[in-house]
Amino acid sequence: MPKTLRLLIALLALGACWGLTPALAKLVLGDGMRPLGIAGIAASVSTVILFAIAAAKRDLPRMTPAHLRHYVAGGLVGMGLANLFAFTGLQRAPAGLFSLMVPLSALFSVALFALAGLDRVTKRRFAGTMLGLAGVLLAMSPGAALPDPEILPWAAIMLLTPVCYAASNLISVKLAVPGSSALAQAAGTVMGAAASSLLLAALVGHLTLPANGTVVALLLLHGVANAAGYIVYFRLLTRAGGVITSQASMTITLCGLGFGYLIFGEVPGWLTLPATALIFAGLLLVTTQRVSRETP
Repeated sequence: MPKTLRLLIALLALGACWGLTPALAKLVLGDGMRPLGIAGIAASVSTVILFAIAAAKRDLPRMTPAHLRHYVAGGLVGMGLANLFAFTGLQRAPAGLFSLMVPLSALFSVALFALAGLDRVTKRRFAGTMLGLAGVLLAMSPGAALPDPEILPWAAIMLLTPVCYAASNLISVKLAVPGSSALAQAAGTVMGAAASSLLLAALVGHLTLPANGTVVALLLLHGVANAAGYIVYFRLLTRAGGVITSQASMTITLCGLGFGYLIFGEVPGWLTLPATALIFAGLLLVTTQRVSRETP
C-alpha cells in the first residue's frame, strides 16, 4: 500500500475515533449523566486500555513526582476541563458545531507558545489565527452550524475547549520529563485526566451511576474510541511527524460533522462550508509555516 494512502487511512481513523466522542457524550448527556462524570468514567476506561498496552510493551509510565505533575496537570487541563466545557455546551449545542471548533487548538497554541516565549508569531501565523477565528464566528452565526441564536452561550462555553487543548500542549512542553516514550506519556496523561476528573466530579456532584445498560455501553465505547485515537495519534506522530499529524484536525472536523448528521440528523446551514474553509485555511497557514522553517 502506498505511503500516502496509509497516512490518509490513519488520519481518517483518528478523525473517526475522536470525531465520534462528542456525539457519544451528547447521547449519554441525554440519559442524565453529568459532564465531569462522563469525562472521568470514559478516561478511566481509556486508562485501563492504554496501561494494558503499555504493560504488554513493558513501557509503563514512570511515577516520579515530576512525571506525576506532568500527568495530572496535562490530564486535568487537556481532558478534564476540556471535556467539562465541551460536554456542558453539548447539552444544548450541536455536536457538529463542536467539531468545527477542534482545529482552533492549533491556532490557540501559536498564541500561547508566543506568550510563553517559546515561539514567535509571524505575519503568516497571525493571519492564519485570524482566519480560523473568523471561520468559527461564521460557524456560530445563523445559517451555519448553529440552528438557534439562543444556543450561542452554550457554543461559547464549548469554545473554551480548544483553549484547554492549547494550554495542555504548552503544559506538555513545559513539564515533560525527558526519556518518556509517547505511549507512556499518553497512558500517564489519561490516568491524570481520569483521577482529576473523578475527584472534581465527586466534589461538584457530577459523579452519578449510569441509568441503564445502554449508557454503560456508550461510556465504554467512548473510552475505547478515545484510547484508540491516542494509539493512532502517537503512531502518526512518531512515523509521520507533527506537521502531518496536525492535519488530523481536519478529519476530526469532517467526521464529527458526519456523525452529527447520522446520529442526530444535524444538517448544517449553507454558511458551514465557507466557515469550514476559513478554519482549514487558517490551520494550513499556521502549520505550513513550520514546514518552511524546518526545510533547509
